[in-house]
Amino acid sequence: MTRKKCISLLSTNIDYIGSLDNTISGSRSGHAPIFMWYGLSLKGLLGIQRDVLDCLKNARRLRDGLRESRISTLLNKDGVLVVFERPLDKDFVRHWQLSCTGNLAHVVVMPHVTSKMLDELVRKRKCWYI
Repeated sequence: MTRKKCISLLSTNIDYIGSLDNTISGSRSGHAPIFMWYGLSLKGLLGIQRDVLDCLKNARRLRDGLRESRISTLLNKDGVLVVFERPLDKDFVRHWQLSCTGNLAHVVVMPHVTSKMLDELVRKRKCWYI
Protein backbone atom coordinates (compact mmCIF):
# COMPACT_ATOMS: atom_id res chain seq x y z
CA MET A 1 0.00 0.00 0.00
CA THR A 2 1.17 3.47 -0.78
CA ARG A 3 -0.10 7.01 -1.16
CA LYS A 4 -1.42 8.17 -4.53
CA LYS A 5 1.42 10.65 -4.92
CA CYS A 6 3.95 7.77 -4.77
CA ILE A 7 2.25 5.52 -7.34
CA SER A 8 4.08 7.11 -10.26
CA LEU A 9 7.34 5.82 -8.80
CA LEU A 10 6.04 2.24 -9.02
CA SER A 11 4.22 2.47 -12.37
CA THR A 12 5.59 0.65 -15.39
CA ASN A 13 4.17 0.82 -18.91
CA ILE A 14 3.04 -2.61 -20.15
CA ASP A 15 3.12 -2.36 -23.96
CA TYR A 16 1.04 -5.42 -24.80
CA ILE A 17 -1.94 -4.27 -22.73
CA GLY A 18 -1.48 -0.56 -23.40
CA SER A 19 -1.71 0.27 -19.72
CA LEU A 20 0.32 1.08 -16.65
CA ASP A 21 0.98 -1.53 -13.99
CA ASN A 22 1.13 0.26 -10.66
CA THR A 23 1.33 -2.80 -8.43
CA ILE A 24 4.45 -3.91 -6.62
CA SER A 25 6.03 -6.58 -8.83
CA GLY A 26 2.72 -7.17 -10.62
CA SER A 27 1.06 -8.41 -7.43
CA ARG A 28 -2.65 -9.01 -7.45
CA SER A 29 -5.49 -9.53 -5.03
CA GLY A 30 -5.74 -12.85 -3.21
CA HIS A 31 -9.45 -12.95 -3.98
CA ALA A 32 -8.89 -13.96 -7.62
CA PRO A 33 -7.75 -17.53 -6.83
CA ILE A 34 -10.79 -18.05 -4.60
CA PHE A 35 -13.17 -16.85 -7.33
CA MET A 36 -11.38 -19.03 -9.87
CA TRP A 37 -11.65 -22.13 -7.69
CA TYR A 38 -15.35 -21.44 -7.13
CA GLY A 39 -16.02 -21.01 -10.86
CA LEU A 40 -14.12 -24.16 -11.77
CA SER A 41 -15.87 -26.21 -9.11
CA LEU A 42 -19.27 -25.03 -10.40
CA LYS A 43 -18.45 -26.02 -14.01
CA GLY A 44 -17.01 -29.41 -13.19
CA LEU A 45 -14.71 -31.42 -15.45
CA LEU A 46 -17.23 -31.82 -18.29
CA GLY A 47 -17.98 -28.10 -18.29
CA ILE A 48 -14.30 -27.23 -18.43
CA GLN A 49 -13.74 -29.72 -21.28
CA ARG A 50 -16.64 -28.17 -23.20
CA ASP A 51 -15.16 -24.69 -22.71
CA VAL A 52 -11.75 -25.85 -23.99
CA LEU A 53 -13.22 -27.44 -27.11
CA ASP A 54 -15.31 -24.31 -27.81
CA CYS A 55 -12.26 -22.06 -27.40
CA LEU A 56 -10.16 -24.20 -29.76
CA LYS A 57 -12.96 -24.18 -32.36
CA ASN A 58 -13.39 -20.40 -32.06
CA ALA A 59 -9.63 -19.78 -32.35
CA ARG A 60 -9.60 -21.72 -35.63
CA ARG A 61 -12.68 -19.78 -36.77
CA LEU A 62 -10.91 -16.44 -36.13
CA ARG A 63 -7.73 -17.62 -37.88
CA ASP A 64 -9.70 -18.83 -40.90
CA GLY A 65 -11.79 -15.65 -41.09
CA LEU A 66 -8.72 -13.42 -41.00
CA ARG A 67 -6.94 -15.55 -43.60
CA GLU A 68 -9.98 -15.37 -45.91
CA SER A 69 -9.62 -11.58 -45.60
CA ARG A 70 -5.95 -11.94 -46.65
CA ILE A 71 -4.62 -11.09 -43.20
CA SER A 72 -1.58 -13.07 -42.06
CA THR A 73 -2.24 -15.07 -38.91
CA LEU A 74 -0.51 -17.52 -36.61
CA LEU A 75 -2.19 -20.13 -34.45
CA ASN A 76 -0.38 -23.03 -32.82
CA LYS A 77 -1.97 -26.46 -32.96
CA ASP A 78 -4.22 -26.80 -29.92
CA GLY A 79 -3.76 -23.10 -29.14
CA VAL A 80 -6.19 -20.31 -28.32
CA LEU A 81 -3.90 -17.33 -28.97
CA VAL A 82 -4.36 -15.96 -32.49
CA VAL A 83 -1.60 -13.59 -33.66
CA PHE A 84 -2.21 -11.33 -36.67
CA GLU A 85 -1.19 -8.07 -38.31
CA ARG A 86 -1.85 -5.06 -36.11
CA PRO A 87 -4.72 -2.86 -37.33
CA LEU A 88 -3.74 0.73 -38.17
CA ASP A 89 -6.98 2.12 -36.72
CA LYS A 90 -6.36 2.91 -33.02
CA ASP A 91 -10.11 3.11 -32.31
CA PHE A 92 -10.51 -0.40 -33.70
CA VAL A 93 -7.67 -1.66 -31.47
CA ARG A 94 -9.21 0.07 -28.45
CA HIS A 95 -12.77 -1.13 -29.22
CA TRP A 96 -11.66 -4.77 -29.46
CA GLN A 97 -9.12 -4.37 -26.63
CA LEU A 98 -6.43 -5.95 -28.77
CA SER A 99 -3.07 -6.65 -27.19
CA CYS A 100 -0.45 -5.18 -29.54
CA THR A 101 3.33 -5.17 -29.72
CA GLY A 102 5.03 -3.60 -32.72
CA ASN A 103 3.20 -4.62 -35.90
CA LEU A 104 1.46 -7.59 -34.27
CA ALA A 105 -1.79 -7.95 -32.38
CA HIS A 106 -3.26 -10.98 -30.66
CA VAL A 107 -6.51 -12.29 -29.32
CA VAL A 108 -6.75 -14.90 -26.59
CA VAL A 109 -9.95 -16.78 -27.31
CA MET A 110 -11.58 -17.38 -23.92
CA PRO A 111 -14.92 -19.01 -23.02
CA HIS A 112 -16.81 -15.70 -23.07
CA VAL A 113 -15.69 -15.02 -26.68
CA THR A 114 -18.47 -16.08 -29.04
CA SER A 115 -18.31 -16.95 -32.74
CA LYS A 116 -20.58 -13.94 -33.35
CA MET A 117 -18.01 -11.63 -31.71
CA LEU A 118 -15.19 -13.12 -33.80
CA ASP A 119 -17.16 -12.79 -37.03
CA GLU A 120 -17.89 -9.16 -36.19
CA LEU A 121 -14.20 -8.47 -35.49
CA VAL A 122 -13.25 -9.83 -38.91
CA ARG A 123 -16.12 -8.01 -40.66
CA LYS A 124 -15.51 -4.62 -39.04
CA ARG A 125 -11.78 -4.52 -39.49
CA LYS A 126 -10.50 -1.35 -41.13
CA CYS A 127 -6.84 -0.67 -41.99
CA TRP A 128 -4.11 -3.24 -41.37
CA TYR A 129 -0.36 -3.25 -41.69
CA ILE A 130 0.83 -5.07 -44.78
